Amino acid sequence: MTQEFHISVTPIGDDEYLVRTERVAPGVPLAEEQVNWPVDEWLARAGSLMNDPLLGLLRGESVHPLADASHLMGNSLETQDQRAVNLVKFGQQLYKHLFQGTIRDSWVMAQGIAQHRQEDLRLRLGLKDPRLPRLPWEVLANDRPIATGTDVLFSRYHSSFAAMSSPFQFQQLPQIEPGQPLKILMVLAAPTDQEALALRQEALHLQEELQGNFRNGSRNGRFSDIQLTILEHPGREQLTQALEHNHYQVLHYAGHSSLGTEGGKLYLVSNKTGLTETLNGEDLAGLLVNNGIRMAVFNSCQGVYTATTESAADAGEGNLAEALVKRGHSSGSGNGRTHSR
Repeated sequence: MTQEFHISVTPIGDDEYLVRTERVAPGVPLAEEQVNWPVDEWLARAGSLMNDPLLGLLRGESVHPLADASHLMGNSLETQDQRAVNLVKFGQQLYKHLFQGTIRDSWVMAQGIAQHRQEDLRLRLGLKDPRLPRLPWEVLANDRPIATGTDVLFSRYHSSFAAMSSPFQFQQLPQIEPGQPLKILMVLAAPTDQEALALRQEALHLQEELQGNFRNGSRNGRFSDIQLTILEHPGREQLTQALEHNHYQVLHYAGHSSLGTEGGKLYLVSNKTGLTETLNGEDLAGLLVNNGIRMAVFNSCQGVYTATTESAADAGEGNLAEALVKRGHSSGSGNGRTHSR
């Protein structure tokens, strides 16, 4: 059984928010706190920590020649290590500001109850301010980032979309009987007219990780096996056939994507030319829901809005995660949700 801990964040003034628990396990007290968050400052810091200098060059941003050389040619390992440390510190700052006062007390009690019962604890974060979803909440950290552990299942959503209630959302999907295998489709898509990516290496890493977890007993008795199928460079037709004929529960996509109308774009590969063939997010969402996919993982550019995203929503540009959430699909970031490069 999984214990639920749902938090909503509602703007009530300039940088003022009401943080409250919306759903908790029996025995856990409801709580709410009025807080003041420097969101613009956080967005600037997140953009600096997570921005790729190569993207700046592609956008035509001017940089100092020596500074540019140091980023692109020298001290790369040191820079990456320092960014990682700073990102953890940023996650600790977010954690401290989110879990204050009675919210912190309620969260600590929820963790204690879940640990005592040896049950999973699901943290869902609903964000009602248009700026908040652009922050990297997946790096929330107390002693370590929440999303990297196995004791807390983390997801977040923009609250203009309702949080999922599993019995209602999935009642039309075929039930997964205990002891059945977990079937994962990993799609690798690298059109020849796009930047090259180390997709095969990523697939091998995922395969090794899944096999290692299964051997070490991380399956918790839910599935008899984990079956990973790797589909390389499919077009729309090939992807559709794979989903319709094989009853997968999880889709993991590694490749390119972009913001755009109709829920953004997923980049596939034309089987005739090897060039980019796109599938918009709304069509992808329908395809996944209609074929019983319960969770989608995107390791792709601009799968969600980021701290450096300008007013994309105002310009009518959506993203893949947004399109799936609108269909009531399990999509987000962290703990096997949506990861965007």
